[in-house]
Amino acid sequence: GPTNLQYPDKQVKITLEGEGGTRTIQLTGQGILFTVREGVTLKLGQGITLKGINGNNLELVLVEAFGKVEIAAGATLTGNKNPSTSVGGIRAASSASLEITGGVVEGNQGRFGAGVRIDASATLLMTAGEIRNNLAADDRAMVGGGGGIQIRGTVTLKGGRITGNIASGTDDSYGGGIGVLEGHLIVDGAEISGNTAGAKGGGGIYIWNAGSVTFKNGTITNNTTTAAYGSASSFNMRKGPTANFYNQSAKTCNESTGFFLE
Repeated sequence: GPTNLQYPDKQVKITLEGEGGTRTIQLTGQGILFTVREGVTLKLGQGITLKGINGNNLELVLVEAFGKVEIAAGATLTGNKNPSTSVGGIRAASSASLEITGGVVEGNQGRFGAGVRIDASATLLMTAGEIRNNLAADDRAMVGGGGGIQIRGTVTLKGGRITGNIASGTDDSYGGGIGVLEGHLIVDGAEISGNTAGAKGGGGIYIWNAGSVTFKNGTITNNTTTAAYGSASSFNMRKGPTANFYNQSAKTCNESTGFFLE
């Protein structure tokens, strides 16, 4: 069942690993599997799978303020379907931190941030691993944003892949790979590929209003959108966000409509 990890006035690190094979920790009812609170670091290591349920109403893992989760090689977060509220896989709340050095976040569903959501003042550093095949969509097939990652804080992608994610909906759907609503995204070595967005476009990356992106190195390729004219397949910017590009030879877009600015 759900577990709250809290040790007042202490700094504690907990490592979960599967000895001799894969070990699965699974929800048996609605709720959050792990809540990581202030002063606690939860490391998910080799052979550990955290698994959610269909029809959940909360994220699989919640990292609260000044807590931290590390996802390492061989770990998996999967199977949490939350179409009624917001996050599917893991949410870093304000002032929390998430580090992905390997492993997989896959097969989750949520309305906004199907794989990962980074709230205001929270951080994500990703150096390896994959966020893949997550679905941002509600139970009415109308809205969905940030299939791989939804950002309101600061996200640095130095490696790994954001791939095969979908943001689907007939009304308000955007950012198949990444939706940047606020805060800042730094891409410096990652691959963002094969993602799909609906009505508002941005199959690879969608940037809205107060969001910003710095692109230093990496690949944005083979992303698509089902939107009509005015929404880009790879990279979509709306309502005054900012983007800075360096080392542009490393940037790859899939077609002439790869970038759209409004």
